[in-house]
Amino acid sequence: MGVYVRLYTEDELTRVVMEKILQQMDRGYSVFGFSYWYKHTVQKRVADLNHSAKGDVLYLVVTDQDTPGNCPAGAVENLGAPLAPNLLYRFAVMEIEAWIMADRENFAEFLSVDIHSVPQLPDEVPKPREEIVAIAKKFRVKDIRTQLSPNPSNPASRVGLNYNKVLSGFVREQWNVHSAQKHSPSLKRTCQRLQTFRLKRV
Repeated sequence: MGVYVRLYTEDELTRVVMEKILQQMDRGYSVFGFSYWYKHTVQKRVADLNHSAKGDVLYLVVTDQDTPGNCPAGAVENLGAPLAPNLLYRFAVMEIEAWIMADRENFAEFLSVDIHSVPQLPDEVPKPREEIVAIAKKFRVKDIRTQLSPNPSNPASRVGLNYNKVLSGFVREQWNVHSAQKHSPSLKRTCQRLQTFRLKRV
């Protein structure tokens, strides 16, 4: 029997990654709705989510860890009640881009760079988003390099205008969660939790 999932992520790229993970879990997960919430919104409204996570739906919340020391437990410690069994709150260490880079072989092939250009332990990269931009600058095809890299005339930009679109396309077409787990402990923990999750109808 399948499990319906209500997905909460910070952005479209994280949603695409999570949809691919759920698809490759082979557990019959089906996303029937999603919302984009920044981390501070999640932390403010986690009590509401905790209350709603009952019945026949898995509430799955995924945000970036961003800085060392952050953890889902810290975000829910003020609930004053046990975490609802149908609410899972996971962090990508440090950013969702670490999970994307963790499929090193496919990512290197996608960018036409040597696999040694892709970190072996992306969870240990402090700023994975900036790491991807740095790798993209080695890309031999100017079009993709330009789409991922920030505009030099805009000092405030961290990534290119089509950054999310390009990476989302890679995730949908090439990214493999089973390969990525080998290089990302945080991704592996999330996949293990999803693999063993059992819906509790309250």
